[in-house]
Amino acid sequence: MSFDHNKLRFFFYSLYSILALIIMVDFLIPGNKVIDEISTVQKERQQYFNAARNFHYSYKVSTSQYDFYITGDYAKEIDINERIEFEVSLLFKEVNEYRLLSFEKSDTYSLRYISSLFIPLLVLITMAFAYFSKKKISTLIFVLQVLLLADLVFLIL
Repeated sequence: MSFDHNKLRFFFYSLYSILALIIMVDFLIPGNKVIDEISTVQKERQQYFNAARNFHYSYKVSTSQYDFYITGDYAKEIDINERIEFEVSLLFKEVNEYRLLSFEKSDTYSLRYISSLFIPLLVLITMAFAYFSKKKISTLIFVLQVLLLADLVFLIL
């Protein structure tokens, strides 16, 4: 590899590593605590378009300020007009953690773990491995970079 190619590779690895770290830090750093009244809980049927025609339900809580998804166990315990405490991330304004005021235990929606912890961590580990081992896994790196960009768009929107 030429010297310019190594510098270019290092630049892009650094850029995507910084993006991954920003996403992870936004999730890991405690955000703003909000206490609000639940206005609605929507049960949505999510259907897969495969041969088995499987489906699952997702539950969305709406408050006066935010709409966010919760687990099915929490949704079964919620009453309308009940107060809920949740933590909103500082950068992307996503709900990191939530709990009913009548409960001790808080919870985090699993998609938040995947989009803000698992994907960025996978990108960081793979890029570090590729850079330090000099292995040619450029296709995997490209796929993970696209996945990280899609994750970033998901968090922004």
